[in-house]
Amino acid sequence: MFIYYFVLIAPGRFEEVERGLLEALEGLPDAADVAYRKGEEIRARLGLKDGIAKKVRLHVGEPVRNDGLLTIPLSWEATGTPGLFPRMDAELVASTVGPDLTHVAFRGSYQPPLGAVGRALDRAVLHRVAEASVKGFVDRLGDAVTDRLGTEARVEVGGGERDG
Repeated sequence: MFIYYFVLIAPGRFEEVERGLLEALEGLPDAADVAYRKGEEIRARLGLKDGIAKKVRLHVGEPVRNDGLLTIPLSWEATGTPGLFPRMDAELVASTVGPDLTHVAFRGSYQPPLGAVGRALDRAVLHRVAEASVKGFVDRLGDAVTDRLGTEARVEVGGGERDG
């Protein structure tokens, strides 16, 4: 399954947003764990058992820089019960849109566990948990960057997803 979500940071010159993202790398594991907890809360509201996985392990790869583009490889997985929750492989991509506008996107994918049963559960409920986790993660990251940029910077959110 493919998940995509993005924020626009304005005013946010690419170089400033890039620096803010790289500074925020140290806090990414905590942001991922909080985002996953929010996903767990949604699952609880949908009537599924809460609290199976306690933590998320986030792996941050080496950032790759090109002119006006920053790509950071990511993966995260639940600890404690890895067979019940899929590993998410993703990229966090910052790109310049204009002189004072930067696009920060999460592009990730995962395979639901448990074969056909897992795919059915994912279509019915669990994909929403993954979406909520990604949205929470990217929103928190965008907020961390705008906090570093100053009071005038703001985050405009958007995104989407598709099965695949």
